[in-house]
Order: sequence, then structure tokens, then C-alpha cells
Amino acid sequence: MKKIYFLQLFLFVGIGFGQEISGSIEDRITKASLNGVNITVENSDYGVSSDIQGNYTIDVSSFETDQIVKFQHIGYEELFIRIDRLSNGPNVKLNPRVLQFETIETSADKRKPTIEKDLPQTVSIIQSDAFELRGFTDAGDLLATDQSVQIEESLSGRKTISIRSGNADDVLILYNGFRLNRSFDNVFDLSLIDMQNVEQIEIVKGGHSVLYGPDAFSGVVNIVPKNAKDKWVKFSQQFGSYQSGFWNLNGQVHIGESFISVSQKRGTYRRLFEDSEVEDSGLLSSLTHISADINQKFKHHLLYGDFDMNLTEDKQSFENNRDNNTINSTNQLVGMRYSGSMGPLGEVEFGYGNHNLKEVQGLNNLAGMILRNLDHNAQKFESRKYINLNRLELMFSAQMEESLLKFWDDRNMSNITQIGLKGAHLNRSHFGIASVIKLHSKGDDVGRWMTDLDVSFRQDQVKDRKSKLVFRSDHEDENDGKAFLNFGENDWKHSIVKVSTIASKRQPNQTMGFWVTTGTNVKFPTLQHQISLTDIPSDEIIPLLPEKMKSLEIGVSIINQPVAIENVDQIEFQGSFFRNDYIDKLRLTYLLGMPVGYYENIGIADMMGFEGSFKLKLYNGHMAAEAGFSKYNVSDLSAFPFKSASKLTGSVSGNWKFISINYRWFSESEQIGWIRLPDSGFTEIELPPYSNYDMSVTLDIKAGPLKGKLSYSGRNLKKNDTTLAGLLLRDTRKYITFNLAI
Repeated sequence: MKKIYFLQLFLFVGIGFGQEISGSIEDRITKASLNGVNITVENSDYGVSSDIQGNYTIDVSSFETDQIVKFQHIGYEELFIRIDRLSNGPNVKLNPRVLQFETIETSADKRKPTIEKDLPQTVSIIQSDAFELRGFTDAGDLLATDQSVQIEESLSGRKTISIRSGNADDVLILYNGFRLNRSFDNVFDLSLIDMQNVEQIEIVKGGHSVLYGPDAFSGVVNIVPKNAKDKWVKFSQQFGSYQSGFWNLNGQVHIGESFISVSQKRGTYRRLFEDSEVEDSGLLSSLTHISADINQKFKHHLLYGDFDMNLTEDKQSFENNRDNNTINSTNQLVGMRYSGSMGPLGEVEFGYGNHNLKEVQGLNNLAGMILRNLDHNAQKFESRKYINLNRLELMFSAQMEESLLKFWDDRNMSNITQIGLKGAHLNRSHFGIASVIKLHSKGDDVGRWMTDLDVSFRQDQVKDRKSKLVFRSDHEDENDGKAFLNFGENDWKHSIVKVSTIASKRQPNQTMGFWVTTGTNVKFPTLQHQISLTDIPSDEIIPLLPEKMKSLEIGVSIINQPVAIENVDQIEFQGSFFRNDYIDKLRLTYLLGMPVGYYENIGIADMMGFEGSFKLKLYNGHMAAEAGFSKYNVSDLSAFPFKSASKLTGSVSGNWKFISINYRWFSESEQIGWIRLPDSGFTEIELPPYSNYDMSVTLDIKAGPLKGKLSYSGRNLKKNDTTLAGLLLRDTRKYITFNLAI
């Protein structure tokens, strides 16, 4: 027995310190041998390439057994394998990428983004280092660098985004696959996201998703946390415009196959209204964010995958001393997800989430008094099953959500009859099933050309029920049954179907993809939509209908690694045309003197547009340049208020040894909004077109085991005096950020 033990030990040591690994590389679907695959050991300069028969030999004698070997080819997904696992299985199969945009790392050791399992569509990936190197204040500022994204900032500092000129409630925000949008109004404040433990942000453009439920008319943003330790402790401090001061503390620990990250972020900022002489008459906003991300890897033959638990709590307070307006909210999320293989079930995903929101809104000025309380809790369950039959891939999903909104709205507005609901309990049950079928062609003899046909189907059923109605003082009791008969009593059922066909051509130094995607989508009126109806006189109430959309997108992607051009690593281009047609489009409007808006269906609207981006990577990744454009045409500006019809962006970034520099220029067209007046209907408000530029400089700091960064970032450095409601918009903002990690 001892001899066998020492022999095993000798062989194990030999694997780590004296072995060459030889194997072959082929296309997983076509079985074609792949030449020109780059094979490197991470955190080293060592690398080899596969030959024309797809064979390779790599010397791992000078590396540890737990180091990672990367397989990289321009037409395929990157693959990461530990040395000890590669020695046991040296024959590698790569997954072809029909659409290749920013690199998405995939392997058994690193999580594959769920967005790749949905229908193909325009995808942008922003790595976490872009946040630190450019000194962004929050996730909203980072996302705004994309040519398809427009940032929307409220007086309270809350940030939402629009994609492709859609509205904020047309964008679905996910954290590690968990839905963050509030079920109350289907939006999420991106300034709440703590970027200290974020690996990357995935932006899916277009309304073609079926995996995440309805409502994603414009796109999906998935924020992916880290699941591997890159430090022990990190502290960050930021100072800047508006007397802002935010600090963040993040700690990480990796024990065996368990990873835990805990973060806390706190800070405040103050803004003054135009021509304000008293500091106390401005805006004061504060934020406290606490989060914990836990990842447990299972590597048993019956259970091989990742279990993730995410816990967050955000507390926000906002005071508008000029208008005597206050908002205090607490947002909590608990999410658990398992993704991987599970015995005879194969590849599966199971998820559970609990989302709780408590918010108090207060207004007390010459316009009147409002005291609004929201207490919303939602529990969400989700399961997915994946079946891979080589050329045929199948996905089946089931989702269920149960939510309860406790609503209280007491008000006394000047010259406005106090009708409608003062309080109610609203229950919503939402059940959905979805399936995606991907059919891969066999391809040509050498595996260069490949086509896909993808079909997805989804069906959702929504049931709403109301109870404990409390009416305002001026409400007429005899109309209770008639006016509120349909309010909060809904039974909606809708199906959507989407089809996509794709063709790609892969060569040793170039890949091209072409795709056409078309289908339908639906957005059900939220609980906020329905509550707004209760402020309308009873004889004018018209029940809201689900909003429906038909979409078409045509796109192209080209990526080239030029051999003849010196110091140019990679050239990328992607462009697309899309058209969306809406039926029963939901529109938000405000009456003069009434700060709470209400919704209505407007019948028919449409939107179409072009967008594209051109990227260069140079000098072994030390420099990058990017230019982007977008142009949209919207039929009804009242349905899509304050959206720029066109946007141009350009940026250049570089990093050398201890310094990183980024410059970004952008231009946006005019923004037009519509406000309803009691007697004259809609009136137009226009914000002029503008262009501006940002700049950031980051210095790396090293002192023994300590590593840090010192960043300066300037936003809108060209002076702009545009104001709205007495507050400067597009104004210059400057920040200094310092962080230190060990």
C-alpha cells in the first residue's frame, strides 16, 4: 500500500513540475481540426499554438498544477482549464461563436454568462477594470459610455438608463441573473450598485430576450459579481463636485472552494439650485450600501457547478429643501442560485429571490401636501434545464413570482378634488414558461461557414387582486363599485414567439457574423400604473391594457486580427438596424400641480434606428480606440420623452506601466419632452443639443504588499449652462478617487 501511495505522489508531482501535455483541438460541433489556436498559461509570457492538424504540445514543468491554461481563437469562445485537469483530458473542444463581440470568458472554472443561452443579439461587455481606470462615480456613468445608452438623472440623484431611445421601464436590470427592477414601477436606480466586487457588466440590446420574462423592450443589463479572490481588503475614498464624499470597504476570503466578499459603501452629496443664495435650500442625498456575495464551487461527479448567494441592503435619503420634498427608502435583496450539472438531471439552474422595498415620499409646500408609503415584497422562483445534443441545443425555463404591495397615499392638493385611493393591498401572481431551441448547421468541410436557426417561445400569465381599499375624503361612496370594479382585478395571459437566423464565417484571423431576428414582446401594466388610475374622475377611468411590441433587427459583426498591420492587435466593427412597432403603448403624463404622474394607453407608436461601433486594440492591449454612432426616429415624442434622436461617441485609452489615461468625446441631439396642461393639452419642452468631453488619469501605487490607485476624473469638462426646474444639467463634475488594497 505504501508503495502505491508513493507512486501516486510521484506521478502527481511529475504532473506539476516535469511534464509536457500533448493533445488536439477541434470544433465542438463540426469536429473540424483547429489550427492557429493560441494556448497560454495565465500570468506568464509562455505560449504555443496548434498546428494545421489541430495538435499542440505545451510544457507545464515550470508551473503549478492549479494554474490556468487559456485556449483562444478569434472565432471561438475562450476556454480556461486548470493544468491538472488538462493533463487528464488533453483533447479540447471549442465552442464556435456565431457572434463575437467583447470577449466573454467561459470554462468549467469560470461562469458562462446566461445571456449567451438566449437568442443572439447585440451584446456589449464592459470589464470591471474600466470602472477603476476611468474613475466613474457609479454604474450609471459607466453604462453611459455606450453609444446606445442614455443616462437619466432625477433631482434626487437616482440614475436610470434608456437603451435605443426607449424608456427607463423598458430596461431590465439584473444582478447575477436576479431581477432588480422594482415590481412597483419596473425601474431600478443604478447609483445603488457597488462596483467594488463586480467582474463585468453585460449589456444586451434589443427586445429579443425570453429568459428573463417580459418587460425588456429595449434591453437587459446583467451585473456579474466576482467569484474569485483578487485581494484581501480594499478601501476606496472619493471626493468631488457637490461636496460629495463616498467611501467603500471591501473584504474577500477564499477558503477551499468557497469565496466570500463583503462590502459597505457610504456617502453624501449636496447640490444647489440655480441662483440659490442659501445653502440649506438645495438638495441633500445620502446612501448606505451593504452587500455580501458568496460563491461555493461543487466538483463532485453528482454535483458539479456553482452555488451563489447575494445579499444587499441599500438605504437612501433625499431632501429637497426648496420644494419641501423628502424621500426615504430601503431596498433589500436576497438571492440564491445554483448553476451546473446535477446528477441525472444534467445541466440545470435553480434560483430563488426575495426583494423588499420600503419607501416614504413626502411633499409639503404651496402646491399641497402628499404623504406616500410603499411597502412591497416579492418572492421569485426560477428553474432552467439545458440539453445539449451537439447540433441541437434546448433550454426550458419556468418562473414564478408572488408579490404584495401595501400602499398608502394621503394628500391635500390645492384646487384639486381629493378623489381616488388613500390605501390598498395589491397582490400579483406571475407565472411564465419559456423555451429556446438552437439548431446548428453541420457547416462546410473545413468548418469555416456555419449557420444557426434559433426559435424561442414564452407564455406569461398575470393575476392581480386587491383588498383593504381606503378612499379619500371627497370620494363618492355610491360610485365605489362602478369606478373601481376593474381596478386591481386583472387576469392577463400572453404568448410571444421569436425567430433568429444567423450565418458566420470563421478564418484563422477573422470572423464575420450576420443575423436577422424578429418576434413579439409584451409588457404588463405595473402596480404603479394601475394605482395612478384612481386619481382620475370615475367617469373617465379606462382600464389599462398590456403593451405589445413587434421587433425586427438586422446586424453584422466583423472582427479581424491583422497580421500585416504592425502594432494593431484587433479590429472590430458591429452595426445593426432595428424597428419596433408598439400597440397600446403606455405613456406617462403629469398634470400641472400634481407631482404624481398617471399612465394611459395611446394606441400605436413605432421606433426605428441605426447604430454601430468601430474598435481598435493596439500595442498588445496597451491602447484602445473606439467610435460609435446611433440614430433613431420616434413616431410619438410624448411616449418617449427627453430622448436624444442621435448620439456620437469617441474614446481613446492607454495604459503604460503605472499610468492610465482615457479621453472620451460625445455629442447628443436635442431632447424634447411633453407635459400635459389642464386646459391646453400637451406643451413642448426642449433641451438643446450639446457636445462635451470627459477625461481621466489613473496612477498605480505600490508599497510592498499594498497596491492602490489614485484617479482624477472629469465629466462634462466643457462648460454648459442648461437648466431644468432650476437645476443645472450637463454641468461639469470633477472627482478624486483613492483606493488601497492588500
